[in-house]
Amino acid sequence: MNFLSKSIIGLLCVTTFAGAYYSYKEHQHNRQWEQQQQRNAQYWSQIQSIYLRNFDYALAESLAAPTFANRQAALQSAIENANFILQFETSASATMNFPSWPLYESFITNGSHYLAYPASEKKLSLNPDQLEQIQRMRKFVRTAMPYLDQMREKGYDTSLSDIQRISTAMEGALSQLDSVSTYGNKAFNEFLYNQNPYIPTKPGTVFAGETSYTATELAAKAKTFMGEAWNKGAGKQIVNMVSGGISPQFGEVMDFKLSNTDGKQTSPYIAKLSKSGHVLRVTRHGSTSEKAALQQSIDLKQAIAVADTWMARWSDERLTLVAKEIKDTSIHITYIPVRKQVSIPQMQVVWVFDRRTGALKSFDAYNYFYNYNKTFPLHPKLTAEQASEQLGPNVNASGKPKLEIHNSKLVYAFSVTGIEGVSHVYVNALTGADEGIDYNL
Repeated sequence: MNFLSKSIIGLLCVTTFAGAYYSYKEHQHNRQWEQQQQRNAQYWSQIQSIYLRNFDYALAESLAAPTFANRQAALQSAIENANFILQFETSASATMNFPSWPLYESFITNGSHYLAYPASEKKLSLNPDQLEQIQRMRKFVRTAMPYLDQMREKGYDTSLSDIQRISTAMEGALSQLDSVSTYGNKAFNEFLYNQNPYIPTKPGTVFAGETSYTATELAAKAKTFMGEAWNKGAGKQIVNMVSGGISPQFGEVMDFKLSNTDGKQTSPYIAKLSKSGHVLRVTRHGSTSEKAALQQSIDLKQAIAVADTWMARWSDERLTLVAKEIKDTSIHITYIPVRKQVSIPQMQVVWVFDRRTGALKSFDAYNYFYNYNKTFPLHPKLTAEQASEQLGPNVNASGKPKLEIHNSKLVYAFSVTGIEGVSHVYVNALTGADEGIDYNL
């Protein structure tokens, strides 16, 4: 083989290797781009899901409102959430382009513009056109949500082409809906309404003025509360402080664990106590060994019995069991105070047990202590019949209402039908004012 032939062969080899390297780098770049698009799609669909749910909640609240003032506030909230949806859609369209976006953006834009019209209505009831358009918007949300959920759930696990197919299916479903009409309506108006004003917390903690305990005394309190969960294992068991800190609400707090004389942790549980001796939370760190667990499955009745025993050690106030639920491999048990026949659901205490082993998974009393030193109104000024007269025209009350504390106010909780996604309407038991709804998408 002469020199020229060798040179040609060498050049071909170099060219082949260079081409292969370039193809590899191009493939790698394309793959990185596709992964970034998948991440963008998942993030976008998650943000859209949040604001779409808020949008539909506000629309449902407007239909349940008993006065035009309440309705104006709800519709203004819907307009604000629609604007958030459009802001995120516009910013995402710079890097992604899905088939469903033109219809999606058009519907939200028209809906946002239209809502100023029923928001300006001062009559008790909306007219037929306003009701129809709001129902169209709610149907749009409930049609779009399943597709957004698919994008969010599969964003990291499927190819970009699969996400494109979901978007194409979403486009087909949305194209079957009647669009929102904004022709021939009143001038658009803007209403400023702050539904959730920021209220600064008062200085001090919920336990201000209570007796403080030393770390040794708190360790003893933690051991007493944990009971059998910490009274296991061979050899001497010692309760040690793991860490401490300052909580804006609760002041100084300390975490405690169980260990042997060598300092090795012998229980997966960490108990958090306030300086004043209240058990705020118990968490399980790491997996629970079979020796640490009860080594037997439990049912709801058994879990409640265990939780009742713990509750008796936890507080002098006897709370009422209000919810018990099996979720996959866990049993969830919820207690709340009921004072003078008034339920206080925001002061809930929640237990979670592993139904396969009987082991405690978590205990959480944070919500109870957040409201620990609040004084709640417990005596209604209106009867249930008087409160029912304040319900909006689009809801139908069913059953006897319950007195409870809702957003720190004494309310009648009416179970209602008539508006999709709304199960309860709350009426102030002192003034008759509307206090919102219980909503599910």
